[in-house]
Amino acid sequence: MGETTRRIRSAGGMAQAIPVDGPKLIALCDGYLDLNLSRFPDVVRGIGDDLAIADGQDLNDMTLSVNAFLIETADRLCLVDAGDSDRRGAMLGHLPRALKAAGYAAGDITDLFMTHLHGDHAAGLVLAGQAAYPRAALHVAEDEMAFWQNPAALDELQSIQLPFAEAAMRVYRDRLSSFRPGQELLPGVRVRALPGHTPGQVGFQLGSANPVLISADVLHLPALQVKHPEWGFLFDADRPRAQQMRLDLLAEVSASGLRLAGAHIPFPGVIRVAPGPDGLGFATAAE
Repeated sequence: MGETTRRIRSAGGMAQAIPVDGPKLIALCDGYLDLNLSRFPDVVRGIGDDLAIADGQDLNDMTLSVNAFLIETADRLCLVDAGDSDRRGAMLGHLPRALKAAGYAAGDITDLFMTHLHGDHAAGLVLAGQAAYPRAALHVAEDEMAFWQNPAALDELQSIQLPFAEAAMRVYRDRLSSFRPGQELLPGVRVRALPGHTPGQVGFQLGSANPVLISADVLHLPALQVKHPEWGFLFDADRPRAQQMRLDLLAEVSASGLRLAGAHIPFPGVIRVAPGPDGLGFATAAE
């Protein structure tokens, strides 16, 4: 286990409450994903290394958190994304443990809100061919469903992800529904379009006085991408659109104070972005 993994793991447990004036929000840790720098093809060595080192990381030993989020209301328990399962080994697939740490079990989940259907978000929906969340309804953005329902239009990288999307929509087909950006899925939980990483990627915004946006995969590695949003991720389906989304969202949150909760931001996965003397910077903002 590399130093990055030790650093991230020492930063928190499996579940952590995120204060927000609205529905209860809990960050959940599914585990950690080892990546090499080929996943960030635009990074300029030297500059990127210095940014990573300043954040206590190492581009030669990269580890990303895989986070999900739980939204609780008086009568609903909604899981935002379902992690990667244990298909890639023991460092992932810990969402059931995280739910238990938060005081819940898979059978308690009433709704599954998906930001998008890449494997590290959707593989945990289906275990051994069965629904991992036996009572839950699955909610997927309309544009996201359409993207995966047209396999002939997918490039090679997106085709790698197709089996996870297809399995989720097949297994949950009797309780599958779609939604559109702008909808309020729950009181105080609004859907926002975040296209680029996939055409239908969305986020979920909660709260008003100190709001949080669950921002999916707009950022994969804040240490690099806050200062260099042009440094994309290999699996961005539309890299120019994903870059523009990062630029626009970072400008918005740096001006407004909106916190970002991300699937791959170091657990518990919440940061605040603000301008500084040398451009944008970020700080953990779970409180």
